[in-house]
Amino acid sequence: MDRLFSRKDLNRTFVRTPLHNTYPNHGRLTSYGAVLAVSAVLGLTACGSDHPTTPPVTPPPTTTTPPHETTVPATNSGFVEARTSQIVTNGQLPAQVFDDFTLSATRTINTVDWQGIYCVQQVNAPAPAPTASSFTVAFYPDAAGRPNIAGRLQTSTYTVAQVGQVFEKNVGGLMCGTAANTTWPFYRYSVALATPFTAAANTKYWISIQATTPSYNVFFGWRDGTPHNNSSLQLFQGVYTTYNVDRAYSLK
Repeated sequence: MDRLFSRKDLNRTFVRTPLHNTYPNHGRLTSYGAVLAVSAVLGLTACGSDHPTTPPVTPPPTTTTPPHETTVPATNSGFVEARTSQIVTNGQLPAQVFDDFTLSATRTINTVDWQGIYCVQQVNAPAPAPTASSFTVAFYPDAAGRPNIAGRLQTSTYTVAQVGQVFEKNVGGLMCGTAANTTWPFYRYSVALATPFTAAANTKYWISIQATTPSYNVFFGWRDGTPHNNSSLQLFQGVYTTYNVDRAYSLK
């Protein structure tokens, strides 16, 4: 069923799962299942009446659904899963995370929203200050179920000021790599694309969001979102790893 333009009540509960996140050269970041509840308003159409004394019925307002939406509410208090997606400036190789989307009608995407976390791989590490100086948003065509890196369709890099980095909350007691009991700060972002991206109907695309940071001393993780097709990829050192979660982002 095409979920991109439907309006229906959804309630999904996720069980804590033993997923694992491999950060480049730094062991595993343990991931967690999340308890999420998402609801959308059912659009109703009022019917007129032939009875002359019956007043017209005004339909209730409806919620506008973005063409693609997997973001989670800022009030979500469940556990999270995150994968590092970073361009580091100290010479280490980048890590890149991708998520796919397919729209049921041709749409022009003007805005991208996403959610992420930072963490330090050190036991009992407090919430680190964000280290990203910019974010790169890119779109790729599909090639046999993976992004066609060589055929990148569009990419732009935006400063932190342009993406509107907004702190949401700190969550303690989480694993960062192999380090226990670390605290993660949660952030959300939104950017108006420098060049709007037009996605053709019924065509699979991949979106990538990477933070530019000085090093992997502080990880930026693109966090999990509400389910779409339960699949995202991470590319590191030429190797793709598939994860059975969707990333937190919205296309508008």
